[in-house]
Amino acid sequence: MKKMKHLALIPLLAGAPLLPAASDAERPNILFILSDDHAIQSIGCYGNKDIKTPALDRLAKEGMRFEHALTPNSFCTPARAAVLTGKYSNKNGVTHLNQRFDGTQQTFPKLLQAAGYDTALFGKWHLLSQPTGFNQYCVMKMQGMPENPTVFEPRHEWIEWSAKDQKSAFEGGRKLKGYNNDVMTTEAIEWLKDRKSDKPFCLLLHPKPPHAPYRPAPPSYEEFLKEVQLPEPKTLLDDYKGRAPEAIASSMSNNRLLLCPTYKESRERLKKENPKISKDELTRAIYQEYIKDYYRLVKSVDDNVGRVLDYLKESGLEKNTIVVYTSDQGFALGEHGFYNKQWMYEPSLHQPLIVRYPGLVAPGSVHSSMVNHIDLAPTLLDVVGLPVPSDMQGHSLKPILAGKSDKVRDAHYYHFYEHGKGLPEMIGVRTATQKLIHYPGLPVSHQWELFDLEQDPDEIQNLANDPAHNALRKQLEDTLRDLIREFDDPVQAPNLVPSSKSAERGTSNQPVAA
Repeated sequence: MKKMKHLALIPLLAGAPLLPAASDAERPNILFILSDDHAIQSIGCYGNKDIKTPALDRLAKEGMRFEHALTPNSFCTPARAAVLTGKYSNKNGVTHLNQRFDGTQQTFPKLLQAAGYDTALFGKWHLLSQPTGFNQYCVMKMQGMPENPTVFEPRHEWIEWSAKDQKSAFEGGRKLKGYNNDVMTTEAIEWLKDRKSDKPFCLLLHPKPPHAPYRPAPPSYEEFLKEVQLPEPKTLLDDYKGRAPEAIASSMSNNRLLLCPTYKESRERLKKENPKISKDELTRAIYQEYIKDYYRLVKSVDDNVGRVLDYLKESGLEKNTIVVYTSDQGFALGEHGFYNKQWMYEPSLHQPLIVRYPGLVAPGSVHSSMVNHIDLAPTLLDVVGLPVPSDMQGHSLKPILAGKSDKVRDAHYYHFYEHGKGLPEMIGVRTATQKLIHYPGLPVSHQWELFDLEQDPDEIQNLANDPAHNALRKQLEDTLRDLIREFDDPVQAPNLVPSSKSAERGTSNQPVAA
């Protein structure tokens, strides 16, 4: 693989011959848990003091916690496709929400299955096409209901969900009785208990929470935090001055707590109770409802992770099982007045990543360089002794897990595709200390953001149009263009990547003044 000036690559196994095959008993099992919309700032081992997450904290104590695990495209469907394939959205074909995944393509479960693994998937799927590469699956096609979810298995007819066929896609299947995450976890544990095979397993468990809807809460947590006043993030009342959200603040119902459809009834009630309530007061009141609802779902996730970890320990599987906990992306918990993802700001860009594997990963270790969702597929293949296909764009993290490497990249590439006026396209690069974001569809005055993450970790001060930072901006623009070329991303952004015709005319690609 060609070494780029902005990357510090570690050698991969792509194209290397297989080592002598280990016996099935020697090959490690894999438990891969992918939750939905889980913010790192809601987990104890990542610094949260408001709730307790003993299972995830235990996993981090026994394994490695990654401080900067980043998503390449912060929306459920594309992020999940990136995890499965080890490729960016433009290469795996899933760039948008609710876009069909081509199940004929290469995925890490398929490669493990071909190598003799028992593969299984339980929980949220949200990739429309029928799951492939699994000996068993028990999935909710889209979000799934919070209670009594309908699941589909290989024995059921599979009708793809589509915008034209949203009804019949959910006919058939099997209805589970109980709270979504509880019953799905039970199904996964029962699959482990019922296995008759001596083959190693790869179990993908995809909890629905803490994704919305936030109500009903898990039965045991309906009253949790009810009388508590939780601290607010210091950017909760952000006015977006000089940054991209300023241009579309009134249309961001998908992101702002002040406009959130989920809390429409709460807003109307609060306004009725207090006709003179200000926008800031309304935001603060909605935040308290939101964060408590969210934390209740986080408790459900942690409880059920604990159930699976307990079973691994009780069954004797713990010592030879790689456990990975992550989420499809991060989430905003009131930062910038947001309640969602879809932006390249730190809360939604970061997802949790914790890896435990006795004998390889030192207990209680913490890694601080940037890794990416596309690194997970090559990592799992590498750890179990399989070659990493050369067309996977991620890097194996095995040397990092073993304490033999410091990093796999110096720059992280991000491309979020436009989803209407309230969710603009954004293309960006993050280094260890800076971040540059370009919004090609916004007015020129709001197309660029440059943040110094060391001096301004909350991303309040946009330096993109500050003459004192012109050299840094140009350097980051060059790095971003290098990444676009390296990953062969057909970006349409005239102020970032000129068309061939404009390049022939000598069009300048210098920073555009606000």
